[in-house]
Amino acid sequence: MSPEPATLTTARALDPAGGLRLLLDPYLCFGPGSEPLAPTLCALARRCAALGLRLAVENRAWEEAGSDPDVRRRGVALWRFEPLERLPDLPLPSVRDLATRFIPARSELDQTDLRLLGALHTRVAGLLIAEDGRLHRLADRAGFGERVLTPFDGLAWLDALAGQPRELRVTEITPAAGLADPVLGQMLAEDCEPFDPYLAARLDTPGSRLLVATDGDERVALGLLCAESKDLVLAALATAATARGRHAIEPIVAAALATARRLRITLRAPVPPHQDQQLMLLGELGFERQGRDRHGREILCHAVDDGQFRLAAAQQAWLLPLDAATHDRLMPELAGATQPELFGPGPLPHTLGSPMRKQMLRSAAAREPAAGDALLLFHLPSPDRIRSASLTAAARVQRVRQVAALPELLALTAGRDVAAVTELRGLLQAGPVSVFDLQWLGRLAQPLALAALLERGLVSATPRTVQRIEPAAWRRLAPALALA
Repeated sequence: MSPEPATLTTARALDPAGGLRLLLDPYLCFGPGSEPLAPTLCALARRCAALGLRLAVENRAWEEAGSDPDVRRRGVALWRFEPLERLPDLPLPSVRDLATRFIPARSELDQTDLRLLGALHTRVAGLLIAEDGRLHRLADRAGFGERVLTPFDGLAWLDALAGQPRELRVTEITPAAGLADPVLGQMLAEDCEPFDPYLAARLDTPGSRLLVATDGDERVALGLLCAESKDLVLAALATAATARGRHAIEPIVAAALATARRLRITLRAPVPPHQDQQLMLLGELGFERQGRDRHGREILCHAVDDGQFRLAAAQQAWLLPLDAATHDRLMPELAGATQPELFGPGPLPHTLGSPMRKQMLRSAAAREPAAGDALLLFHLPSPDRIRSASLTAAARVQRVRQVAALPELLALTAGRDVAAVTELRGLLQAGPVSVFDLQWLGRLAQPLALAALLERGLVSATPRTVQRIEPAAWRRLAPALALA
């Protein structure tokens, strides 16, 4: 018989007064096949300690693992993952929450997962570190999927908070070069080939190309682009075993979408079974499900993007000036680009793609963009590079939230490319901070220099603060806006 759900009388005591608590799925540390993740989890624990964050596990599960015969037989050294905060027994969610937000607790596995998710729901923990696709799917269904991170995504976020952001780059290589690479070949063989009997033929098709994401010197993800009928197909999408999550694959999907937009064709993506991270990410990026193929893969499709930038009747457009460092973080494709490179042929881009779900933090103001509004990014002149004062890119505001405390701000920025925690503290010292969740639309096919903005009456001088574009000025500007 299943035990009755416990009450949450200890929730307040479990809530740290001065920091954010990350709850770790303990199965990641001692489950069968978990050894490749050990270095990531150890680094994650050390990074949390250095940043003053709390990485926690349920004490009962941890103690049971320490005496489990299988764990001991495999020689799992649990001490490697310290320092860890030990929490009392996590209760199941209430009967009402099980019925309305989650699933019935029918099995021991259900109870284990629901205790972790219940800790998020009741704010016992601010974030959950887990890799199991089922946990991510259930969290997304309950409305807090953004608060569940894989170990790779979590460590990338913590590194950014520590002022050491990952430099994830997307480059293009030939399929032959990919097959000759042991790491990429293993990704194709393990994650793609079992679900696509025609993968070898696609790799040999003229015009096919591999998009490869690298984290420093390490290859962490790949995507295979090929043409089929009148569509562009992202025929394979895979990550290294230690890089599961969205951080590694989102730049590849962004690069594929940019290619489809340039070609003015549809982008299709077949997703193998059990790839919940891919399904959820593609859904957030505007792909629509079109059923399954005969190999059991879910087919998702992104409609043709004509590259035109439009506003709905009730929406507004804003001009957003950015210094060079902030511009480079939001748009690494143009990182360090000089004026001639922006307006003419130049070296290859720093990367072919970057995350489309971006985030921007600014001091809260009475007059600021709202959900649904459009942002045009203006690259301010910079003393350390050739001046590039111009409109370079466009984004749409999806959501705006205001926060006044560091733990809440950290929770809202989890999994994103953010500034260092020292900068976040500096922002909060000036007052509440507005957190803008952005849907990246892309860079402009032809950046507009300051002279063009002056000519159209958008500005009277170099803009220094965010400003709304009046409807009449927008009508003069819109014909010149086309996405690359």
